[in-house]
Amino acid sequence: MFQNTNNSRGFETTLVSEVVPSAPTRRSLSALFASRAGSLMLQDAMLEAGHDRCRALLAQSALQNTGSIAAMATRLSSIAPMGSEHYRSLLDAYAKGATEQLERW
Repeated sequence: MFQNTNNSRGFETTLVSEVVPSAPTRRSLSALFASRAGSLMLQDAMLEAGHDRCRALLAQSALQNTGSIAAMATRLSSIAPMGSEHYRSLLDAYAKGATEQLERW
């Protein structure tokens, strides 16, 4: 809306506006997932989240086991130093296998 005002230099036009709230739109997840495409999207998201969680648990387990094996190899190396090379080989083999399994997952 325009409003004309008179001042010493002549007429000026001033813009006067009002904020008119819009009607709220109803977009809910239940409406989205009611459709077949929405349902499939939800299933895919749940599968992906489960896959990610399994991969994280697998990595956590591999890290814990590698740490345990490394600690035992260190302890055994101090008790029986002649086996140090073999302990290290076993640790390397486990770590390599765990890494490959995680990459395949």
